[in-house]
Amino acid sequence: MARFQYQARDGQGELTSGMVAAPSLEEASRMLRSEGKFVVKLNEMGEEHTDDEGFSAVNFAKRVKRQDVIFFAQQLAVMVETGVPISDALESIVEQSSNPNFQQVVREVATEVQSGTEFSVALKQFPEVFPTVMVSLIRAAEASGTLGPMLQRISEYMTKEMQTAKQVKGALTYPCIMICMTLGVTIFLLTFVLPKFADIYSSRGQSLPGPTQLLLSMSSALVDHWQWWVIGVVGSIVLFVLFGRSAQGKRTFDWLKLNMPMFKNMFTQLYITRSTRTLGTMINAGVPMLDAVQITSHVTNTSYYEELWNDVDDNLRQGLQLSDPLFASPLMPRSIVQMIRSGEKSGRLGQVLSRVAEHTEQEFDQAVKAATQYIEPVMVTVMGGIIGFVAISLLLPIFTVGKAVAG
Repeated sequence: MARFQYQARDGQGELTSGMVAAPSLEEASRMLRSEGKFVVKLNEMGEEHTDDEGFSAVNFAKRVKRQDVIFFAQQLAVMVETGVPISDALESIVEQSSNPNFQQVVREVATEVQSGTEFSVALKQFPEVFPTVMVSLIRAAEASGTLGPMLQRISEYMTKEMQTAKQVKGALTYPCIMICMTLGVTIFLLTFVLPKFADIYSSRGQSLPGPTQLLLSMSSALVDHWQWWVIGVVGSIVLFVLFGRSAQGKRTFDWLKLNMPMFKNMFTQLYITRSTRTLGTMINAGVPMLDAVQITSHVTNTSYYEELWNDVDDNLRQGLQLSDPLFASPLMPRSIVQMIRSGEKSGRLGQVLSRVAEHTEQEFDQAVKAATQYIEPVMVTVMGGIIGFVAISLLLPIFTVGKAVAG
């Protein structure tokens, strides 16, 4: 049976909204009319619906930051634990939210909840805002009656995930900036400085040193054919992005992350931490094992670990242990798998996974620091080598420039 989102006016002419379940659009409209409602708008759930001002709630969802969701979970946890009804708590957050995009999303969720929809179902309509992990944990909390503590646990989980992502971005930002600076300085020297030396020597008929001749050739190629260089760079960027979005491209980049010197340990610890933290959190919350493993396979954001957890899912469905495919995979350290097996045998798998996540998180922090320490001297050496070569090539003719000018 399909679910339909509606806006209608009641007998007093007031605008109301909500959700109705019906076999078809026509039947949903008939049901609303039988209740004395005049239908203004009626859309099947999952379709992109708009509010009174014509804005798309889905478009609003795409402009919501993760920090807003974390603050939302923290606020809601406090209000629910103090006895505030969930619908009233959502209305309060709508009034207090400083982000108009997130405010619109929460308003849509509050409308759904007030119409009788479960809180987890209402959140599920906005996957761009509320991750699958959050929706699953809230669904488990609704079944066990522990929504308040679960919301607090969700905020802690999402905070750690956001901090982890920031650490990775921070480690990768430095080399990107250094590469851009190196390219910028080199292009400036080739296009603005070297041509001036070429004019001096060409007017006097003097030959240039070999390194300078090489750079002048590169300079001429940049200056005389800059249009083709621009087209080539733009085309390369477009092809790079398209390749990265393809399945083969994603797998290639995932392989590079797990095999690049200086970075492979950092990314390995990242994926292990993310996997164990997510799986441990969900098992401790009472989420069924198969659902928890399926969700874990998606949150890693890498094809290799996704395949690993899909293998775990297949083995669990065949009645095998969770640790069996992990032992056979080189992606998981044997010591960690041994701890997971011990947790299975003792019936404390959730607690063991949480403890493993804490351990791997510390290892991840060390890996980030090590990568940063290694990157700095390497990038300085590369940047110094390139710019140094250009500078020396510029200085070589200076020793003979006086003779060239004097004729």
